[in-house]
Amino acid sequence: MIVSEVYWKIVSDTVSVLSIFIEGLYFCRFVKPFLTKNRHIYLIAITHIIIMFIQFIVPFEIRGGYADAIGAAAVFFVMYIMDKRNWEKKVFLAVAFYILEWISWGVLVAVWNISCDIYMLVPAVRESFLLQFVAHVICLMLRIVMEIGIMGMQVKLMHRIYIYKSENITKNELVLMLAPFASFIMGRNLFRYFNDVYEMDLKRYIWEYHHGYNFILLLYQLITFAAMFTVIKTYQNIKAVKRKEKEETILARQMEDMKNHIGEVEELYRAIRSLKHDMKNHVMVLEKLCGKNEEAGRYVTQLMEQIDETTLSAEIKSGNPVTDIIIREKQKEAKEKGIDFQYEFHYPDNSKLNAFDVSVILNNAINNAIEAAIECENAYIRLSSYRKDNAYMIEIKNSFVGKREIDENSGLPFTTKSGEGHGFGLANIRKMSQKYFGDIEIGQSEQEFSLVVMMMIE
Repeated sequence: MIVSEVYWKIVSDTVSVLSIFIEGLYFCRFVKPFLTKNRHIYLIAITHIIIMFIQFIVPFEIRGGYADAIGAAAVFFVMYIMDKRNWEKKVFLAVAFYILEWISWGVLVAVWNISCDIYMLVPAVRESFLLQFVAHVICLMLRIVMEIGIMGMQVKLMHRIYIYKSENITKNELVLMLAPFASFIMGRNLFRYFNDVYEMDLKRYIWEYHHGYNFILLLYQLITFAAMFTVIKTYQNIKAVKRKEKEETILARQMEDMKNHIGEVEELYRAIRSLKHDMKNHVMVLEKLCGKNEEAGRYVTQLMEQIDETTLSAEIKSGNPVTDIIIREKQKEAKEKGIDFQYEFHYPDNSKLNAFDVSVILNNAINNAIEAAIECENAYIRLSSYRKDNAYMIEIKNSFVGKREIDENSGLPFTTKSGEGHGFGLANIRKMSQKYFGDIEIGQSEQEFSLVVMMMIE
């Protein structure tokens, strides 16, 4: 190997290693928003970089198109070890990034070949080895810049169109998503096959004789990305429709259950009030019958005090019987679980608010607060409401351990619960507030989580 060839190889190998690092970092960046357990997310980048570097230093025959697939498979294994739940989504992420790498590679190769053809058309460059080497280095530097730009653009667009990142993918959905991806992968292998066969037969690259090959390759990459974009966008639209239907079903069920429950509780409280009234009358008769018997008189007086002090007589007066019942029951539930529940809640007078809409907000918000606070030592919940001009504000604060990750698309925390009906509480609260041209605001500080719900009442 002559000295000049060594320089060319050093520069090319340096760019290849830089490309490995870029792809590893973007792989990590791509999958991060999709993983609920991403504490050791850096392991994904490290794994991809190591696997690809090992393949880079082995003979060319076992690298090529299979290297990216091996790197993606290794990252899938790491993601699965980090969190064994929903392996289907991890398969999708690995395959999707594998295709993104192929698209990036195809665009770069096409642009690279075209740029080489252009600078070799210059007579001075064609006749000078030094100028060819300088042009080669400049093109490699531009290639690195382009790779960063292309990978960054692809990842950003994928994050933007893939809205429901925290939701799982079923096996049927995985098959639906990967079916068109299979044709993309087949297309990649066909391009490589024809290029390798041409090189073996003629000892020259196909684009050196057929310049249209580069434009066909570039066009194919753009079509592949557009098709991939369309598949994911369509899938997300289907998920959005299904999620909206589910939200509306759960909300309607909550409203119906709330009305039935409140009706039953109101009937029960009326019966209890009537019974208490009768008991007081009976105690008053007993007091008269006891006459001058001091011991019996003291017993009757004590019995009367116990009836007056019962929790049923100390009723909550929030300004609306519906919210009275919700707060009363949630206060009782919190007390049973050792949570200090304090409230200063007042239902707004002469407002257009529907009491059952407010009950949905209170029920969901306090349920979430109880679930979060129960894990704390000094557990507490603070419920308050106030008016600010034409806005009615409901604020719920609770003790909290840790920090909730926020979905950048919805602005809501990722749900940590699984199962039917979970993950829609805050979404339904927001829907109720938006019904009155308002919204919600979520705050997190040290050991406290807060939710503010705003509704316009005039």
